[in-house]
Amino acid sequence: MPSIYVVILILFIVIPTINNNNYMKLINFYKKKGRKAKMTENLLKEFMGKVCSIGLFSVGYSVVGKIVSLENNWIKIEEKGSIRVINGDMIKDIKLLPDKYQK
Repeated sequence: MPSIYVVILILFIVIPTINNNNYMKLINFYKKKGRKAKMTENLLKEFMGKVCSIGLFSVGYSVVGKIVSLENNWIKIEEKGSIRVINGDMIKDIKLLPDKYQK
């Protein structure tokens, strides 16, 4: 029975932590080399004013809201009743939601 707990611990805590650390090492590697890892604003301007699902490097975590503005690699997102600011370096993917979610 205790071995089941160990497997669950590894699957849900250890592996996601290792993945996040690998992503952060990659981002820091590019910064040390002098390369800019910023998301291009031209690409993000397509999503301005639209409701999107933004996946972050945290496993299984995403933010759903309308992209309001872009400034210096920071993205301002309007969620239900709140506003969130996300660093562009932490974004894994952006998905445009269907027309029924666009208001």
